[in-house]
Amino acid sequence: MRIAIACGGTGGHIYPGLAVAEALRERHPTAEILFIGGSRLEASLVPQAGWAFRAVAARPLPRRPSLAALTALGVVAAGTVQSLRILRVFRAQAVLATGGYAAAPVGVAAALLRIPIVLQEQNLLPGLTTRLLSRLAARVSIPHEQVRSHLPKGTVTGVPIRRAALGGDRGRGLARFGLDAGLFTVLVLGGSQGAQSLNAAMPEAAERLRDPHAVQVLHQAGRGQAEWVRRRTAQIRAPRYLAVGYIDDVADAYACADLVVCRAGAGTLAEVTAHGLPAVVVPYPFAAEGHQDTNARVLERAGAAVVIPDRELSGPRLALVIDALRGDPARARAMAEASAELGRPDAAARVADLVAQVARKEQA
Repeated sequence: MRIAIACGGTGGHIYPGLAVAEALRERHPTAEILFIGGSRLEASLVPQAGWAFRAVAARPLPRRPSLAALTALGVVAAGTVQSLRILRVFRAQAVLATGGYAAAPVGVAAALLRIPIVLQEQNLLPGLTTRLLSRLAARVSIPHEQVRSHLPKGTVTGVPIRRAALGGDRGRGLARFGLDAGLFTVLVLGGSQGAQSLNAAMPEAAERLRDPHAVQVLHQAGRGQAEWVRRRTAQIRAPRYLAVGYIDDVADAYACADLVVCRAGAGTLAEVTAHGLPAVVVPYPFAAEGHQDTNARVLERAGAAVVIPDRELSGPRLALVIDALRGDPARARAMAEASAELGRPDAAARVADLVAQVARKEQA
């Protein structure tokens, strides 16, 4: 079985591809897997994870006609020609496209070669690439029943989660991060690059808590931003505050958490719900077509999260929400149960099975 995986642009499109590759390898040890993407984050993340990778020309497509759009179409055309050559040589039996700008040239090339395509959409509001490729796809993986109105072919699988974000050990996490088992633990996740508004609000919130000594904070502030957060927390009354750039093997951090404060990226919310944790969600206000707000509202309606719009986020507001949840264990438990109901920790295996089914039909 030979599977090509097209992904790129942001971690939100790359990590689901890596998660499905892990599941495919576990279920089909002899499967050959090749990643194809652009020259951004995927060009380093995929090889670091131990997978073969080929780069093609790719560029995001502007949503309005313009000279930039014409230039982007030219780049996509060049990437499609490169993808045709790569897919022919690799003899791919199926292509998994996890969205993002880099999936477009690979998806078009696969369609031209009549290689079946499986699309994997992470967000509740499908991205432009997914919408363009959906008519060419043999199968479409979607995160929630709500997405079927946009993608009628969709099979609900959830969002694939990498193995490093699942499981986790509380005792190991407490020791690893120097946390106190008796304190209420807030895990703040701003993504690999950090979230400026979270980085500004959380230190102030920690100082304004009703009892700062009863709460500890583990804050993933983003590479290059952790030192700034550390300087902030050194000046305030927040005695148990650990700011780090990035948390590898984040499962242990989830295992320690009582509450998560995060953005509303599909991958992050999939991890939070897979661990059955209550959350305070602050959607990134500049996400394409407001898709993070759409993602967050599903958790809010289910009773799994409190949503604070980015423009309304402040230290005092965040402190009030954290205090309210810490002071109402019954509400926090109900939110955790609602979160677990939404979680699909087996999503990567579900998508891997879709890909394998399509590849086997091609093989037959």
